[in-house]
Amino acid sequence: MPAHPMPAHPMPAQPMRAQPTRTPRSPVVFLLMMLAFSALPDTDARGDEPVGGAEVISLEDQLKTGLKARRPEETEFIDEVARLVNTGQLPRKLVDSTFIWALRRRTNYPFPAFERALRLQADQLGVDL
Repeated sequence: MPAHPMPAHPMPAQPMRAQPTRTPRSPVVFLLMMLAFSALPDTDARGDEPVGGAEVISLEDQLKTGLKARRPEETEFIDEVARLVNTGQLPRKLVDSTFIWALRRRTNYPFPAFERALRLQADQLGVDL
């Protein structure tokens, strides 16, 4: 006879907890998001000087690289967007949020989605793009 007799009815198994599902993220999307946010400089307490000589990427470079602009028309569009941002006609916040949206929507080639969405939003603001 065994030292510990088996109970007549085995204990019910512990109910398994549902594990939260994680949406798989592409490393490319992560790198592009990091590129987008690296364009925002770390500033000192007053908020006007980059800290530690941090290199600030230009809006043009951020958009051309992140959106994978290839054709001359695409780079011309990005240059025009940057000009409108620099002259205050187009809010930088709008460009940044559209950039991030386009990266999430079409990771392999986000430029067309960015261009369409930004043209629509600029039109609503009365900005000719």
